[in-house]
Formats: sequence, C-alpha cells, structure tokens
Amino acid sequence: MIPLAAVLLLADSPGAAAACLPQVPGQGPGVADPFRPPDPKATALNAEGKTFYREGKWDAARARYRAAEAADPSFLAPRLNVACSFVRQERFTEAVAEVRALLDLAYVPWGREVLEAADLGALKVQPQMAEVRRAMADAAARWGAGLDGSLIFVARQRPPLRIPAAGTGEFILNPHQEVYAFSPATARFRQLTAEDGHVLAVARTPDRRRIVYVTGEKLVRDGKPDDVVLEGVALHELTLETMASGPPIPVAGAIRAIEIATTPRGLLFRIDGARVGGRFMIGAGNTLISLSGSKGPPPVAVLTAKGALPTSASVAGPCGVVARDTKTSSGGRAIALSAHDRPNREIGAALGAGLVGLPIP
Repeated sequence: MIPLAAVLLLADSPGAAAACLPQVPGQGPGVADPFRPPDPKATALNAEGKTFYREGKWDAARARYRAAEAADPSFLAPRLNVACSFVRQERFTEAVAEVRALLDLAYVPWGREVLEAADLGALKVQPQMAEVRRAMADAAARWGAGLDGSLIFVARQRPPLRIPAAGTGEFILNPHQEVYAFSPATARFRQLTAEDGHVLAVARTPDRRRIVYVTGEKLVRDGKPDDVVLEGVALHELTLETMASGPPIPVAGAIRAIEIATTPRGLLFRIDGARVGGRFMIGAGNTLISLSGSKGPPPVAVLTAKGALPTSASVAGPCGVVARDTKTSSGGRAIALSAHDRPNREIGAALGAGLVGLPIP
C-alpha cells in the first residue's frame, strides 16, 4: 500500500461541515447513485420504444420512452432516444429542448453521446446546433463547478471483462472503469470521464484543478511469471473547472509500471517500459518532457499489469472526511468514508472502487 497525500481536502463551502456525508443527497450537480443498475421496468419500456422507433412509429416510441423515464428518472438513455425521434421527424427545436435537459442532468457521459449519436446527425447541420453547442459549454461549466472539494476516484459501473487467470497471448482490457467525483457536502456523484471503460488509474495535480488519468487497451503475457505488460497505454489530462481535456498522450510500447508523484511543479511520471523509460512531466502541447535524475517524491499512484495498488488514508479540511481503500466481504475493493459524528459510508462495494484505481480483473 502506498501513501496518498490529500485525498479529500475540502467540503463544497467553508460552512458545509455540518452537512458532511448527509444521509439524503442534497441539491447540486450529479446523481445519487451512478452504480445502481436501471429499473428493469424502465429498460423493458425503453426496449419497446426502440421497436416502435425502428418501425418509424414516433409517437408510440416516445410514449414508451417517456414511460421509461417515469419508471426510473435516473435512467437517461430514453431521453436521448426521444431527442433522436424528434430529429428523425425534423422537429429540431423539440430535439434541442430534449438535448438541453439531458445535458443538464449529466454532462458526462451524455455530452459525448450527443456528439456521436448517428441519429442526431441531421441536427448537426441545422442552425439549432449552435444552441446545442452553447448548452454543452454551459453544462460543462456546471458539471465542473465545485470539484475542488470532491473526492476523485476510479470505479466500475458494470461488471468487468475478465482476463483469464492463466495462458499466454494478448488480452483485450475492458474493466468498465471511469473516473468519478463524490461531494461530501451533497452526497452526489459526477462521472468525469467517458473512455469506454478503459480507465486504469487517476491522480490529481497539486493545485487540484486538473486530473491525469491512464487508459490501457491490452494486457500481454509471454508465459514468464514476471513478464506481464500493458500495451496501448495513454495519459489524459482533464481540467476540472471547464471539463476540457487535451489530446491523449500515447506511451509507446510495452509498459511494466507507471508511478505518479506530486511535486510543486505538477505531476511527475516514472515510466518503466520497453520503449519509454525514465522520469517525465507533461509539457506544452500535451507532450511528455524527459527529466534527468532518478530520485523524487514517493508516488501517490502506482499502476502495473496487475492494476493500481491500493493507497493509504488521508484526512484534511473542515469536513474532516477520512477516505481509505478497503476490502469488501467478497474480496473486492471499495472506498470507506468516515467523518466525525456522521454515519460511515462505503462507495463502490458492488462492482469495485479505488482511490487511484483497481486491480485488473
């Protein structure tokens, strides 16, 4: 277990200590529980809506989608489907209203979905698309507001694709992991990344304004116990206040380990790889700048082909929250939160959560 400095520093406001870890989620951006699966009735109604959609029966499709929304308001897929149905009818103003409502509820991951949905394609060449882009910028700012006082962590939203316990070869990685934020003042969660579940580790910059997270595509074994590596690895930097991210920074070749440490100048990366090795920082233009020397502060995050190592606890700030990686009764990993005179809370026990990442399943 490695030390982790300043896991959770502040409540959302100086006077929020009394509201720390409320039993009932308060007002603010985010959702109460992103790890709860949708209500089966809602998913069934959404599936019925898709059947009518494929038949071009738009009113019937929307009726099922609206019923799915009512059955589970936190299940947001039907809202995008409603927007798509309006676009298919060239009712662009109504489609924009649906998109705005969806972005207000969850900018991530739905901002990306709005941009990539094929059935919204006709909207993108209409004058109303300018309104959608303004709505996305506004939603990004709201989604990123107040994250300086939130806990940043990695968690699974779905069961992972598991790597065979034995055998040689290349194995596709999809642990279904993304980066999330949890506000101790409102007890609400915000998803921060939409990387198709490929996030392996995360670290926060010393100024708390940005995060850097690591994604990976493959795990490779050649049969030797110690020769297991990651490939298709990339670093990503996200500015929290604006939710703006730079282009991925590929780390070429096989990677045995990446250690991330905090320094007064920012994050330091120690990379042990077949083609890339040494100490680096992220420089202008989202490139890795090589540094001389071999020493430096201890890491706050360590990623290997076995996954991210657990971290130790940290306490700070007026809310007085202690966050620690813990084992669940089933042997998985979760995050335990505690604060003075408040009931303890556990995050991600069902599928897994870790302060900087999780073991590769």
